[in-house]
Amino acid sequence: MADTVQVPELQQENYHGKVHWFRSTIFQIIVVGGVFFCGMYNALSSLGAGGLATPWYANATAAAGYVFMAFFCIVGGIIVSKIGVKTALTISSTGDIIYAGSLYLNSKNGTQWFLMLGSIISGCTDGLMYAVEGPIITSYPEPDRRGRMLGLWVFMRNAAPVIGGAIIFGLNSSTDATGAVSLKTYLVIIGIMCAGPFVSLLLSRPEQVQRKDGVRIILRETGWKRTFVEWYRVVANKNMLLLCPLFFTSWFYGSYIGTLQTQFMNVRTRALCAFVIPWGDIAGGFMIGYFLDNKRMSIKQRARWSWVGLMVINLALWIWTAIVTKQLEDSKPEIDWTSGSFFGKTFVLFLLFDLATMATQTSLYWILSHMSDDFISLSYMTGTLRGVECAGQAVAYGIKSSDTTDWLSIGLNVGLIVLSLPFAWAVVRKIGVEDFDIVRLSELDEAPGTPVDDKSISDEKLAKAV
Repeated sequence: MADTVQVPELQQENYHGKVHWFRSTIFQIIVVGGVFFCGMYNALSSLGAGGLATPWYANATAAAGYVFMAFFCIVGGIIVSKIGVKTALTISSTGDIIYAGSLYLNSKNGTQWFLMLGSIISGCTDGLMYAVEGPIITSYPEPDRRGRMLGLWVFMRNAAPVIGGAIIFGLNSSTDATGAVSLKTYLVIIGIMCAGPFVSLLLSRPEQVQRKDGVRIILRETGWKRTFVEWYRVVANKNMLLLCPLFFTSWFYGSYIGTLQTQFMNVRTRALCAFVIPWGDIAGGFMIGYFLDNKRMSIKQRARWSWVGLMVINLALWIWTAIVTKQLEDSKPEIDWTSGSFFGKTFVLFLLFDLATMATQTSLYWILSHMSDDFISLSYMTGTLRGVECAGQAVAYGIKSSDTTDWLSIGLNVGLIVLSLPFAWAVVRKIGVEDFDIVRLSELDEAPGTPVDDKSISDEKLAKAV
């Protein structure tokens, strides 16, 4: 497939026919979410330490996986531009199957080398997944439905841990001791994961998508030199760099929360968490999605109010976490769902963390969608920032790969959030006010000394062709 870049702003002949459901934007979001659903990675993650008995080696393998994930997130946009959206999505749906198999063998036979290999392979394919899903969920939907489509994407990707959590809960509800989940858990999850590559084949190529506003997705060809120049111009953009600290810390909390579950909760309570807590993600995605589509406020107001509110909530949750951590350290309980206040305060804390984090993630994607409307540029943008996010997760899981003090994780999370605020605000305050200087195709054609090969065509030629 020829490498392509989407230029919807040059559209001159809109699509006027009836939108076929198979080619609609909502169906494309459902397909991407369906691939995530079959991936079931979040269902395993919500168990804490992948469902294993102890968190330390699982956290070490997770850290290794996130290193490779970060790399493939950053370069994934280039790969997507060369092999195509559908092929990239299909390839990216295979790695988590191997990872789940490695968890099964480690839990059954103690096979540690395969757990490390499975985590690395999963990291590579998940990095490619993030590079391809980002531009789909931000550029395919119509502008006035973008927030709700992001909410639908959150729902679909978190339906996996809900359904997977129900299965996990059903298989482990009688285990009222700490330790690993039953081996049947992994076999059922692996079976569901195997459907992912087949679901990915339902995705439409960008030029086949039919939007309700009639705008077609027009593509142009570009060669390797142009690809690398555009990639560099995007990832080195000042506004992109300003968002990096917030993305670095956006999922930094996960290793600490997962470790707490493994240390203090018995198996059936962890299984209950795996089933119920993802509803917090779904609620957070839909709540912020509807807010971001609220036309009674300007885009500027929506961007600022959502960002300020979410940052306050995230910091408040870490104050609560510090209080709960002190109580857990003093009492060292084995938490069961019958444990009264200890179960209530930890369970609600974990639920609210997922709600706030997914709302923050959704709002960040919405912000990115207002920084560019070019498919490949968005692929570079979302992939790079997800790469930074994965680098943060690699550091977080590296810290919790040994029995370090909990206060180190708490201090780092609070410090990173506070550090990121002024940098992120410099970008958020521009949403709905200024045009961003993310690279445009016309800028590359006009820039002196820009290496453009013979396959590249200018915006003007493309407009005439349309």
